[in-house]
Amino acid sequence: MNGEKYYMKLITFQSFAALEYLKNHGYLICDDRYINQSKMSFFYRWIIKEMNQRIKNQTSARFPLWCWVKCGNSICPPRHKGKPVEGFDVKITFHAEPKDLFITDFRRYSFLLSNLYIPRDKKDQQWFNQLLEERHITKDELKAYVRPDKYPNHRTDQEFLDVCRIIEQSFERCITQDSDILQGCLWKIDQSQIEQIEILEDNGYIYGSLNYKHADGKRRDWIQEFYQSLQ
Repeated sequence: MNGEKYYMKLITFQSFAALEYLKNHGYLICDDRYINQSKMSFFYRWIIKEMNQRIKNQTSARFPLWCWVKCGNSICPPRHKGKPVEGFDVKITFHAEPKDLFITDFRRYSFLLSNLYIPRDKKDQQWFNQLLEERHITKDELKAYVRPDKYPNHRTDQEFLDVCRIIEQSFERCITQDSDILQGCLWKIDQSQIEQIEILEDNGYIYGSLNYKHADGKRRDWIQEFYQSLQ
């Protein structure tokens, strides 16, 4: 039918405090009191900048809500044995219009967390690796630039800062739906959008996360997986 709105079914994992906020206000926004800004400021500044260019923020929120859009044949990751994620107390299934959602590829977004260049292909990857060698820049030095919580200092020479700008320009490549694992950000979830709320039991399972250890004690390396997919 012409003019009929299209909605996407999504899942977000939230705390009991967020659930209480939802019950009291009839909507949910991100409370910045629960954001570790010293740890996440660089990534959030980038997300907020890109979201504001695409999605109007009509709330008082300074930071977005995160949700799962797609994980293989499901919406969110399946549960796995392990220590639960702190603050993941409830699973909220809801729907939203695509225009209100800022979608990124989970694998490519992993590059932002380490301040690494997202290559277009293998040739592009080799070019950037060569650039790092020529300028004597290590991956630890790149990470220090975005993780002041772990690294008290970082390089400030112009060559280094120029490379960081090249890296940040590549981050737009994570804004894509060409992936089997997609995450989303939005400014607000209204009560009317919510389809189901599940209280998660503390039963030795991890819910809503892909950052868990496998039987061999290792976690998936999303960056290496992306590198291996390049042609």
